[in-house]
Amino acid sequence: MTHVRSSALAFAALGGALTALAFPPWTMPWLAPVGVAALVVAVNGRSAVAGGVAGGVFGLVFFGTTLWWLSESIAVVAWGALTLAQAAWLVLAGTALTLVRNLPGWPAWMALVWTTVETMRSLVPWGGMPWGRLGYTAVDAPWQGFLAIGGVTGAGALVALIGASAAGVASAVADRRTALRLTRPVIASGSVLGIGMWLMLAAGSVGGRLGVEESGVVRVAVVQGGVPGDGTQVAANHRRVTQNQLTQTRRLLTVESSAARVPDFVLWPENATAVDPVDDLQARAAISSAVMEVGAPVLLGAIVDGSSSSLARNQAIVWTASGPGDHYTKQHLVPFGEYVPLRPLAEFVSSRVANIERDMAAGGTAQPLAVADLRVAAALCFDVAYDDVVRSQVEQGADLVTVQTSNAMFLGTAQLEQQWNITRARAVEVGRSVVVASINGISGAIGPDGRVIEQLPSGGSASSLVGVPTATGASLAVRLGPWPSRAAGLLTIVAVATALRKRRQDSRGAPEPLWLTG
Repeated sequence: MTHVRSSALAFAALGGALTALAFPPWTMPWLAPVGVAALVVAVNGRSAVAGGVAGGVFGLVFFGTTLWWLSESIAVVAWGALTLAQAAWLVLAGTALTLVRNLPGWPAWMALVWTTVETMRSLVPWGGMPWGRLGYTAVDAPWQGFLAIGGVTGAGALVALIGASAAGVASAVADRRTALRLTRPVIASGSVLGIGMWLMLAAGSVGGRLGVEESGVVRVAVVQGGVPGDGTQVAANHRRVTQNQLTQTRRLLTVESSAARVPDFVLWPENATAVDPVDDLQARAAISSAVMEVGAPVLLGAIVDGSSSSLARNQAIVWTASGPGDHYTKQHLVPFGEYVPLRPLAEFVSSRVANIERDMAAGGTAQPLAVADLRVAAALCFDVAYDDVVRSQVEQGADLVTVQTSNAMFLGTAQLEQQWNITRARAVEVGRSVVVASINGISGAIGPDGRVIEQLPSGGSASSLVGVPTATGASLAVRLGPWPSRAAGLLTIVAVATALRKRRQDSRGAPEPLWLTG
């Protein structure tokens, strides 16, 4: 018994490691379904408790690896706490996977379980943590096009389905006790895998074009000002950061001197000014100078004053010759980074919390920003990891997407590449070009097919004038909105309830209902 239990935990740990390798900095997306398959093998034939333990081991290895950048940039304690919190969701997943394993068509039920747990951990607690979703690994994989059909949620479900089906085939082949016991599982699992592969190939060929049409080309000046010193201390150098943005904008104007190369607008990153530019004369002067010299609006990231002295807002502001115009307020704030839940307890645990003097206030429902003659969907930093921000604005008719981010504290870590990969997944999902401006992380432009149009070197000051296609219409993923996640959640509840009922009936020796035995 001990040997079997150890083998299961070994498979779970292997699955977590393989799945982590599908994400940056390793970026081997084909390993994602292999990692899921290893977890399915680990929970196969186990009790619900043993399945939960296996899921927890998978989660510890997976999140401990993919979130290691937290230990490098913030603190080992932060990395450990978030790893444990996310691994707890995988305990729930492992338990549910064990339960639905005995249902007909179990690979599909397992994919739904995985999808539901990903959705839940992206919401709870304090707004959740959507990092590490399987759908993000679809970028540059054969099934990338499925992002435009089912979104990040659907692409993740497809990866889980392929992995579970492959595990089913492997388990059936390994079980050679009788030909009869071998044939039916192989046929059933192989059929499910075949359907999944067919969907994958169909998505890859047509998914990115469903309902979306290119409408023109827009020129955007992407400005990455840089941060003095080691590049991580934005707040301590916030005046210099703003001045660097202006300096890089002027340099770009010198290089792109032709009138035909004038940008439609200029994109400055999140925290381009850490003081409210409406009231701060120095910040206001720098932004106004950029607008006047370029002859085009500047879309900048700013920290603005809130409704009280203890509150602030992280905003993207459209600045024209007339001053500030449309703005977007960040919706998904980082707990213990941009605001502090349970502040008295948090201050007792860590003295670093005292550095967060003002809590950020989240914005309401987002609407596209009016920038020149364009409608721009705006997202700020971690916003891009959540399903609703970009999708809802594209649904309202946005022509393209901008992501303004800082990422300065994550220099030299995998966080930069992971967020860039997430942004590429969003581009394919909504069928829009995405222009990214970072203070000194990864800036550039991504096409609506996920192709990297331009990527500026990270860690310093840089700028570029990029031409990106605009588009109209909505992909199927945008039209479906949150319904794939909702449907997966409902079906998961039904599956788990059915599995529990079946388990009770089996333990009592009662006959199964005909609709279960099929």
